[in-house]
Amino acid sequence: MQFTVYSNNGNSRAYPYLLDVQSNIIGDLNSRMVIPLFPLTAFRGQPAQRLNPVITIEGERYVVMTHEMAGVRIGQLGGDVADVQGYRQQIKDAIDFLIDGI
Repeated sequence: MQFTVYSNNGNSRAYPYLLDVQSNIIGDLNSRMVIPLFPLTAFRGQPAQRLNPVITIEGERYVVMTHEMAGVRIGQLGGDVADVQGYRQQIKDAIDFLIDGI
């Protein structure tokens, strides 16, 4: 589901969570467009404010790694962890900034 955070069943331990940003209208595909989330405590320097918003999941802060957005197979998505609809506009703005620079 769009704007749902899932645990990452893939091999990358650096990204414990994947944020689904794909529209629910095209949910019949066997893949989803996701943005990996990186723990803020492990991030070097400061995240780019517009490109990499910081969100809170289960009391921990994560950097939305918009520039790492990718399509993954459904099987790479583990259990759902959080609904981040409250960050919807920040996430959409970050995607717009990545694509259009605005």
